This record gives sequence, structure tokens and C-alpha cells, in this order.
Amino acid sequence: MHLTRQSDYGVRAILHLAGLPYGEVIQTREIASSEDIPGKYLPSIIRTLARAGLIRTLRGNQGGVMLAKPPEDISLREVIEAIEGPIVLVQCLRGPKQCDREEYCSFMSVCKSLQNMMVGQLEGTTFADLATGTMVETRTPEQLQQLQD
Repeated sequence: MHLTRQSDYGVRAILHLAGLPYGEVIQTREIASSEDIPGKYLPSIIRTLARAGLIRTLRGNQGGVMLAKPPEDISLREVIEAIEGPIVLVQCLRGPKQCDREEYCSFMSVCKSLQNMMVGQLEGTTFADLATGTMVETRTPEQLQQLQD
């Protein structure tokens, strides 16, 4: 899996906002300047993140952007999937009947395990963690579900 520059920029933008007091509004040009994000790319990324419900945009003289929810409620997975779409390591893991070799492919079980670890780590890492430099142990989606139950 390869993350695009848009994902990198989206993560940097959300991380910048996570470092501010929750609810603070900042102009996108300040984010672009601080995070070395080309100004021409940021508006599109901001719109995508806003459509995903991760940030709010405010118009007018005092306009700008802010997090739509606290940084501890935004996972790295949410931001990446908002920009990239569902995280899938190999095509055959996109869903049922995506591969006609599914019944006897030993490589698929390895890929599924790797994907579960990767998704678990991304889901278990919040922007509050990233803003404070706290690293979370790798968890599978199943382990995360058990913690929530």
C-alpha cells in the first residue's frame, strides 16, 4: 500500500489542528505555511476532510477551519480513508468474490493478517496520541471492538 501526498498533507493538516486548543479556528494558509503544504493543494484536501466530518470550515472575516470533533475522537484511519478510500492491502481483500483463488490461496491469509494489523494500528492511533507523541500498541480491528464493548 502506498499513501498519496494528499493523505500525507491531510494527516499534517489534522495534526496541526490537533495541536491547537480544541475549537480554535485557524486560516488554511497558516496550516499550509507551518506544515509545508503547497497552498494550491490544501483547499481540496480541506473540502474532502470537511465532507468526511473531520473538520469544519467557517466563512467570513474570522473564517478558517477547526476540528469537527476532539482529536482523541479522530483516528489516523479515518483521515487516510477519507482521502484514499478503504484501506486494502491487495485487491482480493476488497470483499467477497473479488478473487477466484480465495479457497486455496495461502498468500491471502498472510495479506489479511497484515491488513488487520495495519488497520488496527491506524484505528487505534488518534490525533491526540500523535499530538502528544504517545504511541499505541498495535491492535487488530477485533481487539479494538472488544475494547469498545
